[in-house]
Parts: sequence; structure tokens; C-alpha cells
Amino acid sequence: MTKICRQCSSAFETKDEDLKFYDSVSPVYNGRKESIPVPEYCPDCRMQRRLLYRNDLCLYHRKSDLSGKAMISIYAQDKPYKVYDQDEWWSDRWDELSYGRNFDFSRTFSEQFNELSLEVPHQGLFTTNAENSYYTNHSLNTKNCYLIAGATNLEDCLFGRFIISGNDVMDGLSLYGCKWCYEGVASERCYQCIYFRHSRDCSECLMIDECQSCKNCCMCFGLLSKQYCYLNEQLSREEYEARVKKHLPLTVGEINSMRSKLYELSLKLPHPALHVFGSEDCTGDMVFGSKNCKNCYDITDCENCKHVSNTPKGINSQDANYTAPDGVEMSYNVGSTVGGQRSMGTFLLWYGSDAYYSRECHHSANIFGCVSLRHKKYCILNKQYSPVEYEKLVLKIIEHMRKTGEWGDYLKPENSTMGYNETLAQEYFPLTRDEVMRRGWKWYDESDTKNQYLGPAYESPATINEVRGDITRQILKCEVTGRPFKIIPQELKFYRAIGLPIPRKCPDQRHKERMALRNPRKLWDSKCANCHKPIITSYSPDRPEKVYCESCYLSAVY
Repeated sequence: MTKICRQCSSAFETKDEDLKFYDSVSPVYNGRKESIPVPEYCPDCRMQRRLLYRNDLCLYHRKSDLSGKAMISIYAQDKPYKVYDQDEWWSDRWDELSYGRNFDFSRTFSEQFNELSLEVPHQGLFTTNAENSYYTNHSLNTKNCYLIAGATNLEDCLFGRFIISGNDVMDGLSLYGCKWCYEGVASERCYQCIYFRHSRDCSECLMIDECQSCKNCCMCFGLLSKQYCYLNEQLSREEYEARVKKHLPLTVGEINSMRSKLYELSLKLPHPALHVFGSEDCTGDMVFGSKNCKNCYDITDCENCKHVSNTPKGINSQDANYTAPDGVEMSYNVGSTVGGQRSMGTFLLWYGSDAYYSRECHHSANIFGCVSLRHKKYCILNKQYSPVEYEKLVLKIIEHMRKTGEWGDYLKPENSTMGYNETLAQEYFPLTRDEVMRRGWKWYDESDTKNQYLGPAYESPATINEVRGDITRQILKCEVTGRPFKIIPQELKFYRAIGLPIPRKCPDQRHKERMALRNPRKLWDSKCANCHKPIITSYSPDRPEKVYCESCYLSAVY
């Protein structure tokens, strides 16, 4: 079945296997299955609408609406929402059921859900077991971390997104099990590597890409189990160290020159069509140990999933994003939902089941249209019902939502508590303010305090050897955005230990440039540059890289 997306007007296909999935996850009430309809939006637009609910690191100073306590929050002080400090939110100092209300069948579900969201308290941040890691969000088990989001089991890590099980990692994106690393992208189990991408089990390397089990390599691409290689040339240890020494001490100009040389080298060598490891019948990027997963990204140990990303242990689910550390099961169209079963249209649902169109509800089951519930069952719009009453009313609400065109869709973009430019949607689907407003979505115009004059500009020295300790008290200006930023003591200590120059770009700009180093979350039909057989790849056909099928790539590299 081919449909035209209601939002972007592109054609997309719904296969028989998709119809079977929608039927399998359709809820049953009083013995009656409430079928989930075929989506009206293409997979990309469905993902965009989920991501515009998630704010990772747009952080603000504000006060708790419960105690007046000063705190850091994803909500600016002028937002119209009630926001509590995390500890206060989890406390018994307030009752979420006191906000319950009856469902009004003369109005849309979205209108009533939005009113509830405006009244019920929200958490300022989402962290668990964060020690000296206050400036983090969506993080679990972190210690001495700063400006990290989507992270688990980290210590002494700064400036990164989706970093799992690491120590002393700075400026990373999608890293797994890395230690003492800087500017890594989409890599795993690397140690003391600087400027690396799509690499595994490498150590003490500088500027590498698509390398595996390499040590002491510089500006190398596509190598396997090599040591003392420079621009893919095998050298003796003495020759290698002499070549690398010419680049030291590192400067921003030297780093850019090395990047250009590595890029030129990479164009001459084969690239794998997909980054899929130890998996069966999977497509996407950074897929590990999974089976029958299509169009999936940054997933581990998943099975029978489609259009899923940033997810470990997802089972029989579609259209799910950021469900770490425990994926969802038998769920559809959910965002930042963790360890849930049989859910649809949820955001920030932790370890719940049979939940629909709800947000920030944890350890709850059989809920519909609820906000900020904790350990509750059989609730609709935060009002408690008996199991029998609940099922009868849910059936009526679903029928009402079918008439209004809301059933099967995600939570409406207009109901997001965030401006589009504060969310991950802006990272993956960038829009201008005018484009967002024309769609009737939200945009947050923050006061221009981030760009105000904060003192005389400080010019960073060319090398780390020239940097004085007082730089942590200076204001630096991003050479791209013009925004001021600072170097914190922990950061300076890292640069000195590794021998890196002080960055001239602010953390947000550095993250944006790391994002650009990854292929888009999109797949194309193409042909192997070697054997010309059809392949599916994350490289668009107009890219200059030589892209090989799996067998040709393995023959060329191994």
C-alpha cells in the first residue's frame, strides 16, 4: 500500500508486515480489538513529531514552583508550566490525582490533554543516580559529568550525546565503552583515541575512520589490526613516531589540515554500505547484535523492530526513539519510553504497560491521556477509575478520537511543552522560525542573554602549552556562532593531559559538527561500486564515496 504523507507530501509504503504489526499491537478492551489505523505520515515525519517533544540540553536557571528552590531545568522561567525539582516531583508533597478531570466528548482529546499538561507539575530534569553531574539530562549512573545527555554508566565525561559506559570522554557522539577519548563519533571500545569515527577496539590513534583493532595509527582509513600506520602506510615504530611528532603540538590549523588529508584518502578506498555488526537481516546504522530490524539506528540486542533508534533490547516494536536503557516491547509510536509494553503515543513513560497518549508517567499501567503519574493504574486524564469503568470509557474515547482523526497518531506537536528549536527535532529536521510558526508549532524566543557582552574577548593561544590557568575565568567567543562560552577546570585538565588546543567553538557548535559527520538516518537503494549488485545504504547516490556491498567490503579489508 502506497500513501502520500499528510505533512511532507512524499510517497511512502506500508507493507503487509506493517499491517500485521499494527493488528498485533492494537489494544483489546472488553474483548473488542481497537485497530490501529495505517499511519497518515511517512516514517521521517513520524520521527520528527516524536522528537519535537524531547529537549536534551537546552538548560535554564529557574525556581521550583513548589518550594522556590533555585534549579537547572529544561523549562525556562517564563514557560507557562508548573515545574518541580526532581526530588520534589518524586516526593509525596503533592498529589497527581488531584488534577484529574472528566473527559469532555464535545472537545478534542488534544485540547483536554494540553490543559492537563499546563496544570500538572513537570520534572525540571530527568537524571537518576547523578553524582556531581547536575548539568546533565536523560542520564543514568553518572559521576563528575557535565553537559551530557542520553548517557548511562559514565564517569568524568564532558560534552556529549548518547554515550554508554565510558570514562574520561569529551565531545563524543554515539560512543560505547570508550575511555580517554576526544571527538569520537559512532564508535565502540576505543582507548586514548582522538578525532575518530566509525572505529572499534582501537587505541592510541589520532584521526582515524572505519578502523578496527588498530593501535598507534594516524590519519588512517579502513584498516584492520594494524599498528604504526600513517596515511595507511606501514611504518616502523621509529618512523611512525617521527611522522606524528611533526604535527605536535596540535593546533586548530594542523587538525583541519589532517582532516583534509584523511578525507582525500577516504575517497580512494571502499566504504561499507551499512554499519551493522553481529546482526541478522538488519538495515540502518550502528546496529549491534540484532535480528530482523529495518531502518534502525543506534540499537543493540533488538529483535523484530522497524523505524527504531537509540534503543537497547527493543522487541516487536515500531517507531520508537530513545528508549534506553531498556527498550520497549509490543509498542508503537513512542518517544523516550523505557521498559514498557503495549504502549502507543507516549512520551517519557518509564516501566509502564498498556499506556496510551500519556507523558511523564512512571511505573503505571492501564492509563490513557495522563500526565505525571507515579505508580498508578486505571486512570484517564489523571482521574482514577475501576477496571470495568476504565475499559468502558476508553472504548468511547477511542471512538471519539477516530472521529477527530487523533487515534493512531502521536501526541500533537502543538501539545509539546518545548519550542521546536529546543528539541532534537531541530537537530535532525532543521526548520526556520517562520517554517515552524506556519505549521502552528511552538518556537521559543529566549532573551538574548547568551549573546550579551560579558567582558573583553579572550584570544585562545594556538597550543595548549601556551595556555595559562586563568583561562577558566575568561570568556571565549565561538568563532562560528559568536556565542560566549567558558572553559571549566575539569575540561582544561583534560586538554593538558591529552595535548589538545583550546577549542574555538562553543559546545553546541561542536555537537552540530559531530552530527554532520554521521550519515543521515535515511536509507537509499543503490549499487555496489565494485560488483554493481543492488544494495541498501546510508550513503546517498550523489555522494563521492565508493560504497561496497558487505561481501565486497569484507574481501577488500580482511
